[in-house]
Amino acid sequence: MKNVTFLILIVLLLVSCEKEINGNAATLKAPITKTSKTILEQLKNPSKDYVLVVSHRGDWRYAPENSLQAVKRCIDLGVDIMELDVRLTKDGHLVAIHDETVDRTTNGLGKVSDFTLTEIKKLRLMNACGIPGSIQQIPTLEEVMILAKDKIMINLDKTEGKTVREAYEILKKTGTVNQAIFKGNDTYQVMYEKYGNLMDSIIYMPKLWYKDENIATYIQTFEKTINPFAYEILFDSEEAETYKIIPEIQNQKDTFLAIALWDELCAGHTDEQALLEGADAAWGWLIKNGANAIMTDRPKELIEYLKGKGLRN
Repeated sequence: MKNVTFLILIVLLLVSCEKEINGNAATLKAPITKTSKTILEQLKNPSKDYVLVVSHRGDWRYAPENSLQAVKRCIDLGVDIMELDVRLTKDGHLVAIHDETVDRTTNGLGKVSDFTLTEIKKLRLMNACGIPGSIQQIPTLEEVMILAKDKIMINLDKTEGKTVREAYEILKKTGTVNQAIFKGNDTYQVMYEKYGNLMDSIIYMPKLWYKDENIATYIQTFEKTINPFAYEILFDSEEAETYKIIPEIQNQKDTFLAIALWDELCAGHTDEQALLEGADAAWGWLIKNGANAIMTDRPKELIEYLKGKGLRN
């Protein structure tokens, strides 16, 4: 008798579960799979309902900056774009490193341009605290793009001076041309003189500096030529011309990337302020003032904040 009663209870439980599942099925959303293609579409079509997270040099608090581990951390966290610095070795290879020298970030000394790739691969990166001990090497841009392929976009820094062509060749080789964002301070005329029609083949994001004059003309020239769909906007105060130009960027339906790294880049609305005074005063203020993307040194915390505000999937 006990066995029969137990079986009846099991059947009733299964029926109840089935009804609950069927009843909720209409309200459940299919999981959204983030790929570099979906990220690019969000960058091209900025929305008030979604804010892109751009991680500065990768998740460097938990991995050596610009390392493959820093890239993987970003992918695992769900970061949209990772900012990456690249420089040329003595024998013409692009490697991921911020400084002109290897002194600060590795156990070696000297200029990156004085090392061959073989020599630079013998060095070991500092750990996240800047202490020797990591087993990781300086990666090449090719290695980074292979790891990032189809998963995340890469925001390339330190390329506009002379390495856009070299970087582009690597992107073609790895099939990742539409995953890399080039950026720079130069006018369109200067960039075109250096790279010609290559400017039509890459994703290029102009940087708008509060120190620059004729910001309006700078933007208009880019709009009439390559028509960028994103701008990095830097302003040290609400009186800066670059801050005042934000509504124009919004009217053009272009993405406004805010840089929350230190005070002069975002009128003091930094990651630090977010942690000490509350995220609404920092990241929230940037979003309220039009930011569709935020570059941060605190990707995990920013993602959590945005999810809490309904601005992430």
